[in-house]
Amino acid sequence: MKPAGIAVLVLAGALAIAGYLRWQERPRFAYIAHPLSDADYGALAARPGWHAQRLIVAAGVELRGLRREPLRPGGPWILFFGGNSQRLLNESQQMLEALCVPRGWGGIVWAYRGYDSSGGGPDPAALTQDGYAAYLNLLSTQKIPPSAVHLVGFSLGTSIAAAVAARAHEAPPASLTLLAPMTVLYMGERAQLRLHRYETMKWLDRIASPTLVVHGTRDATLNVENGRSVAESLGSRAQLLELPELGHKDIMESGAVQDAVRSFIGQHLATRDGS
Repeated sequence: MKPAGIAVLVLAGALAIAGYLRWQERPRFAYIAHPLSDADYGALAARPGWHAQRLIVAAGVELRGLRREPLRPGGPWILFFGGNSQRLLNESQQMLEALCVPRGWGGIVWAYRGYDSSGGGPDPAALTQDGYAAYLNLLSTQKIPPSAVHLVGFSLGTSIAAAVAARAHEAPPASLTLLAPMTVLYMGERAQLRLHRYETMKWLDRIASPTLVVHGTRDATLNVENGRSVAESLGSRAQLLELPELGHKDIMESGAVQDAVRSFIGQHLATRDGS
């Protein structure tokens, strides 16, 4: 082989290796969806103030959810999108209780396809579509305007919350909160070679809602640079809160985070909600 041909092969190999290494650096996780028995789901729905909620999003696909009514008709409401968890509804319910109960706000969360015995299986297009369907369902069933709704997403849920806010940009929700957001990550089954790609950045240009970005500086799952990149891309539409010493899961349990989210939402309550 001529030297020029060898050089081309070497360059192509180097580029392939560099591309592979960059791909390897992307966050990659297995779906950890777990079945939830009817009895355990009933126990969550039976907690004081909570109700079971079901939503058909496609033929043969029904999502399980939990709903907590606000003290006053009309809201405000928090629509929450949780992370990749074996206890998605349980953990999300606890977060919503921490955010909603002190202020008398309403809260609602849906288990993604395949999680907590919701039907179907997860993928980015389906979860994004389901998130927007849940948003529209909340508006119609509660007879409220978009200004009564506040979107909050954690980890995997930040991609979905951002997508919902982007799709609703002409009549945007009152606020958007992204807790430990990603820029991009890949997910799939443990033996799956072709992984699903979840993104947040591609939705940001169309987001009109004021946005709070919260990230722990010790997050080893989704590095704090993810939150910084999201906030930088949103520009004046975003506030960035970095909390030292907090890791990834700490975000869902931190009183400081809960206080910050309640304060941010409180600053963006619609006039009809008493602000």
